[in-house]
Amino acid sequence: MTDEEIRRILRKKRKRQLLKRRIISLIVAAVIAVGGGFLAGRALGNRTYANEMKKIVSVVEDKPIINAAIGQLGNKGGEPFWSWFGFKNREEWCACFVSWCEDQCGFIESGSAPKFALVSDGADWFVLRDQWRLMGDTPEPGDLIFFDWDQDGGRDHVGIVTAVVDDKVFTVEGNSSDLCRQKRYSIDDPVIYGYGVIKPEQKQ
Repeated sequence: MTDEEIRRILRKKRKRQLLKRRIISLIVAAVIAVGGGFLAGRALGNRTYANEMKKIVSVVEDKPIINAAIGQLGNKGGEPFWSWFGFKNREEWCACFVSWCEDQCGFIESGSAPKFALVSDGADWFVLRDQWRLMGDTPEPGDLIFFDWDQDGGRDHVGIVTAVVDDKVFTVEGNSSDLCRQKRYSIDDPVIYGYGVIKPEQKQ
């Protein structure tokens, strides 16, 4: 499937997403008008990264892919991952790292997730199976997060979502400055291309 065909699929999904949001907005507006209520926003303080991370410890226990990823923090060069994939020399290894983590959980063998070294191949696999969240959607821990650094419709990088706290997405990524490390983004960051949803119970 070509990139243009993938983009057409995503454009259709975004149109459905916008329609859904408009309907929800109309319902919310109607409720506010009838009830005379108001929406109270909760101010977000200037929390540190460490304080935010305290909220998400409990989500790791039942997400083996997160445990697999966190266990590799600090790895430099990615040799265990690109060599596991079958490369004899170093390759850009973010997708190899994610695939390795999937394999540790049995997701590749069961057909619940793809083995991929090319980021675009992984993104396409999820899009074509309708296991995809659009940029701007709220992901869940254990989803794969795909990035488009230049915002040109390409798929440049991939990691694993470890948590969502308020308006921030926390990740573990391989080949981030040639390291496996934790990062975070605003949920509406334009460099986020979308999310692949792993469904362990669903055989492909």
